Amino acid sequence: MSTPATPPEGKRPVVCRVLTLKDIPGAQRLRELAKWNQTDEDWKNLIAFEPQGCFAVEMDGKVVGTATSTRFAPNTGAGSFGWIGMVLVDPEYRRHGIGSTLLKHCIAYLQGQGVETVRLDATPMGKKVYDQLGFVDEYSLERWEGTAQKVPGGVLGPWSLTPPTEADLPALAAYDTPVFGADRGAVLAAWRAGWPELAAVAREGANVRGYVLARRGANFHQIGPVIGDDPGVCEALAMYALERLAGQRVVMDLVTANDWAVPMATRCGLRHQRPFIRMALGKNSRPGSRGKVMAICCPELG
Repeated sequence: MSTPATPPEGKRPVVCRVLTLKDIPGAQRLRELAKWNQTDEDWKNLIAFEPQGCFAVEMDGKVVGTATSTRFAPNTGAGSFGWIGMVLVDPEYRRHGIGSTLLKHCIAYLQGQGVETVRLDATPMGKKVYDQLGFVDEYSLERWEGTAQKVPGGVLGPWSLTPPTEADLPALAAYDTPVFGADRGAVLAAWRAGWPELAAVAREGANVRGYVLARRGANFHQIGPVIGDDPGVCEALAMYALERLAGQRVVMDLVTANDWAVPMATRCGLRHQRPFIRMALGKNSRPGSRGKVMAICCPELG
């Protein structure tokens, strides 16, 4: 699948094609130039989630741009939405319209699949582009970073924190779906399988009260999602992951629309790095329930 774009005068034509596993070294070159955090495993997961929805632009025999899209169940119709991420362009090939072409290609792909809403997490600079395409703001996010440490005292409650097993995944997905707004069981399964030592589920009796997942990255380790019935559960789950990553660089992408998230991150020894914002295009009939979210999964998957 490829779509040529008619370039402005003096610019080269841009042709999108499907991103494949063979392109991962080229995609990683762009990731390194941007100083982003994804590993080979992250690219493999993104391609596995949506094999026909990840795209590349190739010029002069090398990958010079990428973008990914991911659909969540329900895949089509009312309440369905897809995510756009990993929009990367080689600095030497900017001003050819590569980024905008990839972005529009992802939107067209998702809408062509019958997705009701297209969502993404935007930097302040990228937001200007998304505003022009009709995206509207949902809520604010902030990246907080620091060196993970065990927080003295911890948070006590009537719940227990234990590593989730594969058998726990259906219950975990059922708990997560109304919070996220769609079923992302495949993402939760991939994160638990890849980094089981960092995952925990909070239970009170037989009931799931929350969970945390995390992944190891190229530059730092990302803790998220962190989701719980109340702020106390979220803080206990965040501390669980931080203790297991003690001494290592970590980030959390906080839902700062929840006024309790930043004080928790501060107590955990993290500091503000940068803001970004969640945005949506189209009817957004299943936005989820952000009030239970301390930290999102990651900008490329929501």
